[in-house]
Amino acid sequence: MPKTIKLLIVLTFAMIMTPVLSHSVNASTFSDVRLYEKEISYLYGNGIIKGYSDGTFKPDQPIKRLQAVQMILKDMGINTDNAPDPNLKDMKPGDYGFEVVAKAVELGIISGKDDGRFDPWGTLTRGQMAKILVNAYGLYGIYPYGFTDVSDHFWGNEFISSLAANNITTGYPDGSFRPNDSITRAHFSVFLARLMEPSFLPDNPKIKDTMLEVLMDINIMDYDVHPTEPILYFLDGFSNSVVSFNYQTYELKEVPFSLPAERMDYANGYLYVTLLKGTHSSYWWNEDQTGAFAVVDVNTMKIRNVVHIEVDPFDIAADDQGVVYITPGSGQHGNIKSFDSKSGEILSDLYGVYERSYIEMHPSQDRVYLIDTTLSPRDIESYPIQNGKLQAGKDSPYHGDYQISPDLKISDDGRYLFNQSGHIFMSSATPSADMTYVGKLDREFSSITFDITYGGFYAANNRSVIQAYDYDTMKATFQLESYGNIKHLIIHHDVIIALTELKLPNSAKTFIGLETIYLNHE
Repeated sequence: MPKTIKLLIVLTFAMIMTPVLSHSVNASTFSDVRLYEKEISYLYGNGIIKGYSDGTFKPDQPIKRLQAVQMILKDMGINTDNAPDPNLKDMKPGDYGFEVVAKAVELGIISGKDDGRFDPWGTLTRGQMAKILVNAYGLYGIYPYGFTDVSDHFWGNEFISSLAANNITTGYPDGSFRPNDSITRAHFSVFLARLMEPSFLPDNPKIKDTMLEVLMDINIMDYDVHPTEPILYFLDGFSNSVVSFNYQTYELKEVPFSLPAERMDYANGYLYVTLLKGTHSSYWWNEDQTGAFAVVDVNTMKIRNVVHIEVDPFDIAADDQGVVYITPGSGQHGNIKSFDSKSGEILSDLYGVYERSYIEMHPSQDRVYLIDTTLSPRDIESYPIQNGKLQAGKDSPYHGDYQISPDLKISDDGRYLFNQSGHIFMSSATPSADMTYVGKLDREFSSITFDITYGGFYAANNRSVIQAYDYDTMKATFQLESYGNIKHLIIHHDVIIALTELKLPNSAKTFIGLETIYLNHE
C-alpha cells in the first residue's frame, strides 16, 4: 500500500448542512467565522461546505454523524447506489441518508456502534473523528510523544496517533487531545482542509521528516534486505532468531536457532548465519576451534542445512553459488575459509587473518574485503575469488596513514569502500588501484546507504540526523531528521528506512523504531 497521506482513492469530508446557503455567498462573509477563516474559505471554494441560510456557519456546533458520512462520500464522488444493507438497527432502506451510510460501511470507513445502531443524528467525538479520517484516508504512523489523556489502552489510541503523526492534529496546548469531546464544525473543517491541502498543515517542530511506522522490541545484531521484495531480515539477539519483516504488510516470520547466532548474509534466496559453540578468545587456538553456520531458505523461512565447521566463526559473506566465506573469531592470527554450503566441503583455507575481522563481498562477487577490528593502526585487505576459492590477499597500500574505524561498506556500484571514519577508498579489480585513498566525507558516520541510480547517498551517526550527499562530488547537500537515534540506514525500492532507538513518554524501555521516507524521483 502506498504510504502517503493521499492514496490512490482519496477520501475527504464534504460538509452538507441543512438548510443550505446560496452558492453566491463567500465563506469569508460568514458572519460568525473568525478563526480558521482561510481553511473554511478553502472548503467553501471547493464546494465542500455551504453553511446556513442566515449567513452563519455555526463553527462551534458539533457535527452530526450522518453529516460526517455525507461529507466523506460527497468529496469522494462515489455513486451510492446498490450498496448492500449494513443491517443497522436505526437505519432502514428508504430512510434519509441510508444509501450514503450503507456505502460508507461497504468501503470500511464506518462500522456503526457496538449496539448495532448508527445513531445518525448523534454527535461525533474527536476520537471517533480520528478513526473515520484514518480509515478514509488510509493514514498510518505513530506519534511517539502521545497525548496526556490518551493511554496506550484507549480504544482510539492508534487512530489518534496516526492523525497526529501526519500533522493533521496537534492537540491542545496543555498536551491533551480530549478524545471524548464532540468535534466542532470549525475543528472538523481545519482537519479536512489540512488533509486536502498541505499548505494548511501547521508549523510543528515535533513532526520529523520520517514517518515512524513500527516499534519493535528487538536487538538487531545484523540485518539484510531482499533484493526485490519489501522484506527486511533481522538477526535478533533477544530471541536468537532470524526475523523476516515485510515493511509494507507488517507480516513477521521467525526462525529460531539452537546455537547462539552472531552474523548473517543474504545471497540468492538464502540467509547464511554464523552459529557459535564457544566464546571468542584470543587464546582459543586454531586447532581446537569449532562452530557452525546455518542456511535458511527465505521462501519458506525454514532451516535448510546446518554445517559444522572447525573454526570459531565471526563474520560471514556468501555468493550466489552457495559458497560462504568465514573469518575467525578467535586465535589471534587465524584462517579465512570458504565452504560449499551444501556439502560442507572446505574450498579454500588461507592463513594470516586477524581474529574478528569483518568481511564484505564485492557486488561482482569476484573478491572480498576484510577490515580488522582488534589492531591499531587498522588495515583493509582484498582477497580475489576464483570458483569459490580464495586467492592470496593484498594488504592496503597504506599503514596508519588514516584513522580507520572497524567497519567497511562497499557502494552499491562497487566503485568505493566507505569507512565509518569518513575516509573513502577505491574498490578496483586492478591491483594497483585497489584500496587507494580517494577522499574524506565532512563527518564520520555509523551507517550509510546508497541511491546510486539517482546520484546520492545518505549517512547517519547515532543521532537523529540523516545527512544526504551527492555521489559524484561526495559533498553534503541537505539533512533530514528522524524521531530516534539512527542505528542503521537502508534504501530499498525508493524508500529510506531508518532503524532507530527511541523511548516513549513515561517509559524506561528503549524500542527499535522503523522510520521511513518515501523518495519521489521525478
